Amino acid sequence: MLGFFLSGQYTNVVDNEPSYLGDVRVKSEVRDELLASPLQLRDVGDQQVAVYGSEYLRGDDLEELKTRQNAGRVSYLASGKIDIATTQNVTLSLGGTVDYVDRQNFNRNNSLLNASNNFRYKDFTWRGFLRFTQRFGNKSGQEGEENAQLIKNAYYSLQFDYSRWTQKVEDEVHGDDLFKYGHVGKFTNYRAPTYELQDIDTTSNTQFAFVHTGFRDTLVTFEPSEWNEDLASITQQYYQFFPYQPFNVAGLFGQETDPGPYENLNAIAQGNALLNGDRPDRLYDLWNNIGYIDDPDGGEFRRRQTDQFRLTAIGSADIGQHALSVGVEYEQLTDRRYSLAPIGLWNRAFELANTHVSQLDNASLSNATLTYPFGTIPFYTFERLLGPDQTYFSTQLRDALGLDQNGLDFIDIHSLDPSVFSLDMFSATELINDGNDIATFAGYNHLGEKITGRPAFADFFDERDDNGNYTRVQAPFAPIYMAGYLMDKFAFDDIIFNVGVRVDRFDANQNTLKDKYLWRPAHTAGGEIPDSDIAADLAENRPENIGDDYVLYVDRLNDPTRVVGYRDGDTWYNAQGEEIADPRVLRGGEGIAPYLISYDSDPEGDLQGSKLKKSAFEDYTPSVNIMPRVAFSFPISDEALFFAHYDILTQRPTSAVRLLISDMAFIENTSSTVILSNPSLKPSKTIDYELGFQQVLSKSSSLKIAGFYRELRDMIQVRNVQEAWPVSYRSYDNIDFGTVKGLSATYDLRRTGNIWMRASYTLQFADGTGSDPNSTLSLINSNQSNLRVLTPLNFDQRHKIQITADFRYGAGKDYNGPVVFGANLLQRMGLNMVTILGSGTPYSNSSQIVQEAAIDSKEGSYRLDGSLNGARLPWQFTADAQLDRDITMNFGKKEGDKAKTADLNIYLLVTNVFNTRNVTDVYRATGSPDDDGYLAAAQYQNSINLRTDVDSYRDLYNSKVVDPGNLGAPRTIRLGVRLSF
Repeated sequence: MLGFFLSGQYTNVVDNEPSYLGDVRVKSEVRDELLASPLQLRDVGDQQVAVYGSEYLRGDDLEELKTRQNAGRVSYLASGKIDIATTQNVTLSLGGTVDYVDRQNFNRNNSLLNASNNFRYKDFTWRGFLRFTQRFGNKSGQEGEENAQLIKNAYYSLQFDYSRWTQKVEDEVHGDDLFKYGHVGKFTNYRAPTYELQDIDTTSNTQFAFVHTGFRDTLVTFEPSEWNEDLASITQQYYQFFPYQPFNVAGLFGQETDPGPYENLNAIAQGNALLNGDRPDRLYDLWNNIGYIDDPDGGEFRRRQTDQFRLTAIGSADIGQHALSVGVEYEQLTDRRYSLAPIGLWNRAFELANTHVSQLDNASLSNATLTYPFGTIPFYTFERLLGPDQTYFSTQLRDALGLDQNGLDFIDIHSLDPSVFSLDMFSATELINDGNDIATFAGYNHLGEKITGRPAFADFFDERDDNGNYTRVQAPFAPIYMAGYLMDKFAFDDIIFNVGVRVDRFDANQNTLKDKYLWRPAHTAGGEIPDSDIAADLAENRPENIGDDYVLYVDRLNDPTRVVGYRDGDTWYNAQGEEIADPRVLRGGEGIAPYLISYDSDPEGDLQGSKLKKSAFEDYTPSVNIMPRVAFSFPISDEALFFAHYDILTQRPTSAVRLLISDMAFIENTSSTVILSNPSLKPSKTIDYELGFQQVLSKSSSLKIAGFYRELRDMIQVRNVQEAWPVSYRSYDNIDFGTVKGLSATYDLRRTGNIWMRASYTLQFADGTGSDPNSTLSLINSNQSNLRVLTPLNFDQRHKIQITADFRYGAGKDYNGPVVFGANLLQRMGLNMVTILGSGTPYSNSSQIVQEAAIDSKEGSYRLDGSLNGARLPWQFTADAQLDRDITMNFGKKEGDKAKTADLNIYLLVTNVFNTRNVTDVYRATGSPDDDGYLAAAQYQNSINLRTDVDSYRDLYNSKVVDPGNLGAPRTIRLGVRLSF
């Protein structure tokens, strides 16, 4: 016997998440004017400067839209399954799904001027599975026999499935032509040698000569890019503003001269023109200007691939009075990520191209070329000196240009066409750039090519390619998850039990730091101490409470003389063994000084420019969790029963657990801006208790009342790792705790006549030390200690009332609706409505007004007013309704085996029926969803008045601070059709 299922779906949505306030943009004719004339010439003081024309926009230049711009989504979904009944009790199923999504990622910073640069994401997912199921028939005993078969209803199922998700992010026009992303145009740089008048006679006589000291730019010309006209128009207009100023030759002979507007690249950039690899200035740091490339989710060019292999086996059987079920599963995930910022390639190329020819070969005048261009005074001119620090990029670029790798040519990067460059000109180390990454990669190489196999951890430090460059390859994130469970359902004296246990094992399958405070191993109090002075100090003065595995801290890194403290995990002690809250008291003149192993003889790390050692790592220790589950219910009468359950659940860590060695290695360069992932993270745990009572009120209705309590343990939260070596940093850790407790009451009305209804009320108290992994980030940014105080969690909704009702007419004899001319007018038609009323969630008041609408450089900082999450948002109300009707369509014969039918469902879905304005977030200082108080705050008036155009700034600020994200979704109406056959 063969059965099959096939379905498909196509979706094309202009705005997948419509906003209550819609969107805002400049009017089309105004934007056209800005494209034609992006800069304006204005008098500032006693000189004329070029400024962005957008800085003079006013409120009447803007318009409101009902939908968000360039936030569309097109998707294709297909799924199918084939069931093959090989025997009466054996079924083989084969199936899968394919899902393709092409969407643009809405970025509100782009809305006003730059929505065309919302980034496009293309996601493709496929999944296939093969399932084998065997059932065992029940044998009937002879007449009069009882319990003829102990095991009944037995079956087992084995399933293998494999899925792959890929994501591609790139500009639709430029694609993988990476150097076109930031190309503004061709800049031709003219330069001349500079000289200094010197006495070159080594005897008592005086002999003056002009000696070559370097080079100076004299003129830069510009040809606009054909690929980025928006960007090129800014520089092109700059070149139209100012007359050419001939270069003052005196500047070549040591005199101070004012540079002309086109004399060098610095003068052009300072004049508000753009160079290759530049972004236009943001509009008052409120909105992205035309042509600004900004992807909030990361690099502008990305490749991601996630493969998942999963094997499951489940089975169940009734054995006597017990209904047993058992299952095991194995899951292997392989997650690869590559991210690149293409516009950064131009500046990186500029930095690397000429480092080895930046000096003159001027060690002796004999190396110079002697000329007499102006009479009898000699000129000594040197060639460039070929230094030993030539970069790999420089050698590859010279090959591409047909130049000698060892030549002295000085290459003007900004004068070259994008077609000259390719990504493989860079080594991996050059793209990592000491932690200031142009590219980040794991599971791919630095060129975005998927690597085969699984590189060893040490390969990041040691492996080189055929050119001798370090590859810096890193294995993909490939955690392994295994689980098994056993459940038993049985009755004992009218009490129904569900008892079971689940055991899971999570292995991040990567290396982690042995000690999150140390980038290389350190001596412990009970270890072998090589320094006799430190050994003697420990022998005489080590406190009794200091364990052998406590880390030693000394007075200085090199040649230490005494012990100043100890550390056991996160607990610090001074030299007397007294626990201390602030480890900064252990600092010496050079900061914190752990007693590092072999530091005197080997102070360097295993990466150039980094103090990180391979020996600081160890294998991840798999986390094994045992999760008992107990549920029972027992009747106290024919119409009432008690029930209760106890569960333990775990949640595996996701993105914050990935090992990114490059981020760790160069933490000294980026510690103030980067939150490190933590490859040591363990699963979070929830312990759930519930006790309830259910009472039958009538033949068709019941009331259920339940109390619940949940403990949230080992939740992930950002934290300061203070006094780590070589530098304090921020990372994630399993340090949060929370509780959720409450009471719920539910009234159920089974379908009675035409109506079915469920109404519930929930009273909840959710408290904890953090609501999400970044909820304490503001404290961390202000260098506060890792405070852990129970406060209301962000999702603590005190009251929630939900009513779901369905009114529906049946068909045929069951129809009891209006009849018009003998027709059942509303047959198989119904209305379903869901209404939710909830109290507001908490937020923290601030006594300090903050410039909330700014993107980066926000003025002001929060000052807590009252307690954390001590204020509440307003109540929220939504009502969603769906009106639908089923229509049966007959094909062919009306009766008989060959008659064919199909069901057509026509529906009208309306969300937020009453278009309620629900406030989902507010500004902390004002409690308002659309005014942060900044423009009216007295302390910021001086800063506001310094803007290029104050009135424009105020209008643009008002347009930005009214954030649609602070309000819930508006009313939406969908009319749809479903066909099943």
